[in-house]
Amino acid sequence: MSASTVRMTSTSPSSTQRDGDTDSEASRPVSPRLPSSSEASTLSTESITSTASASSATASTESPEISRLEIHPGKAVHFDSTTPVQRRHSRATPPLPQPLEPSHAPPQKWARGEGFWRSFAAMCIPLLLSALEGSVTNTALPTISHALDLGTNFSWVATAFLLASTIFQPLYSQLGDMWGRKYPMMVAVSVFAVGSAICGAANSGSVLIFGRTVQGLGTGGIDLFAEMILCDIVPLRKRGPYLAIKHMVFATGTTLGPLLGGIFAERGWRWCFLINIPVCVVAIVVMFFWLKVGGGIKRRDVRLLDELKKVDFWGTTLLTSSVIMVLVALSTGGAPRPWSHPAVVVPLIFGILGFAAFPFFERSRWCTHPMMPPRIFSNRTSKIAYTLTVLHGFITYGFQFYLPPFFQAVKGSSPTKSGLEVLPCTLIVVVLAAVGGPLLSHFGKYKAIHIGGFAAMTLGLGLCIMLEKSTPVGAWVMFELIVAAGLGIVISSMLVAVQVKLPDSTNGASSGTWAFLRGTGSLFGVAIPGAVFNVRFAQLLPSISNADARAKLAHGQAYQRAASAFVGSFGSVVEKEIIHSFTESLKCVWIVFTMVAAGGFALTFWEKEYKMRKDLDTLYGLKASKKTENSSAPNSGTTTPLRQSVDRVRELDLSQIV
Repeated sequence: MSASTVRMTSTSPSSTQRDGDTDSEASRPVSPRLPSSSEASTLSTESITSTASASSATASTESPEISRLEIHPGKAVHFDSTTPVQRRHSRATPPLPQPLEPSHAPPQKWARGEGFWRSFAAMCIPLLLSALEGSVTNTALPTISHALDLGTNFSWVATAFLLASTIFQPLYSQLGDMWGRKYPMMVAVSVFAVGSAICGAANSGSVLIFGRTVQGLGTGGIDLFAEMILCDIVPLRKRGPYLAIKHMVFATGTTLGPLLGGIFAERGWRWCFLINIPVCVVAIVVMFFWLKVGGGIKRRDVRLLDELKKVDFWGTTLLTSSVIMVLVALSTGGAPRPWSHPAVVVPLIFGILGFAAFPFFERSRWCTHPMMPPRIFSNRTSKIAYTLTVLHGFITYGFQFYLPPFFQAVKGSSPTKSGLEVLPCTLIVVVLAAVGGPLLSHFGKYKAIHIGGFAAMTLGLGLCIMLEKSTPVGAWVMFELIVAAGLGIVISSMLVAVQVKLPDSTNGASSGTWAFLRGTGSLFGVAIPGAVFNVRFAQLLPSISNADARAKLAHGQAYQRAASAFVGSFGSVVEKEIIHSFTESLKCVWIVFTMVAAGGFALTFWEKEYKMRKDLDTLYGLKASKKTENSSAPNSGTTTPLRQSVDRVRELDLSQIV
């Protein structure tokens, strides 16, 4: 071996035939130095040592054809990881676009400690509030609607809340990627408290709906940031039990909501909203001291205005207006306006066109920072999981929204009793959410969970079509339990299926899109069955013999009159006629839910099963303690893949080689 030139090569079988080209290639002399960071980033670590890790993002995407280290004493250290063919065409051929963006953060070794549990608890407190407020008005809504004379606008009490909490979630995800999760979540809780105060002081329907809109803006941020924080502090494969705990907290809120709503409806409905304010104060204080998560990349040279320019305001406007127009058409069509009325047809058409145009806008050159980047729809399983999320949200919220009218108008229950009668559904959701998460982490199989869950939903909702006044308690409890079992078992696995083929760097965008689609499903789970309910009730209205009862139930007012006190105020004959109208109208609602569940069941068979990763690669994980930070200093043992490549070059004993 000559002392003047030393070559270190690592070849793959496909590159052996080109060894002659490699040996004849002369290295170009440069200033004597070690590889810079930019040069080291193109280094396949296999060429430095046979035991090198392939964790570097560049090494995983480049072909390990030939990598060589050429040393000329007194001249240059030249490091080359390309073939001659690659070098000849490197300027002519532009690099292929990467389908997914790396987070530029080293994979973190996951560990639990006091900081983890404090952050987890701080995240769950506002989540409980959000869940509670989402369901507390279900049993109290007839009372609230009557007290403020909402008329046909009653549905907007729930719709405004859901709409505001849904449409801004992709926007929240962009803000969370810019400024971290902690402080935006604290702002969201503050907005929620302001909305609660407005609702509690409302003396008209318009003020109440405005307050619910403000509440929705807050709860949308709470829900999304809770999902994002959990994705950032727990790796995918180990996330199941913590998803179960989180969903148990959420389900506890949805369980207590109808019960508290019934109590407040009889003793003062304003407490449905005012009770939130002191809890919000506690939540903000706890988050300030306990929630210790990373804030991403901090750049002092970037102005706030420049950051805001990256927000997809046009996409948000297009999507928001489309959702609102479709919801307006569905809520007014049939009652009080006919479906052929221009005020129904025009917004419906423009809303559908807006939905169709949105994905094209997100991919266009006018949208440089899309809130729903196309890369999060890059595989079939993610697409199907997004669709299942819409269907699951449709059934989850809609089913619990239309159960109270059945118990109050058909079974003759009081608001408080109807809240108790909904408990079997909400309780079993809690139990199955607690079971589904650990099952997911233990077996790592989300497809089987989805198949079983949607099968149970289809069966249970199909049985609900038989519900009527004479249905025994054991039967309707069993129907509720079957539906709830399907709803609960799949809760913990939906977002996991979305993210299983996506890197952690897309946690914000994928979580925001998932939350938006879940909320959109909930919105249409109220609006579409509501339109069906109103149309069917209008058809049955002539069968009610009492003119006064017909007048009060006409023009889409049936839902707000779904109370035992109203139904029983017209005598036994008219009461039976009203009950029959409610029963038949609700049967159409159950049919809609059954069809949606059956569609989801069919889709589950198209999912693919992938292995879930066990590490984290995010900029927003738990903040390290001072001790950990010191051990991760530049000269410590914790390094990035890029620094590992540079350090390995420095560790080579060049004098011995020469």
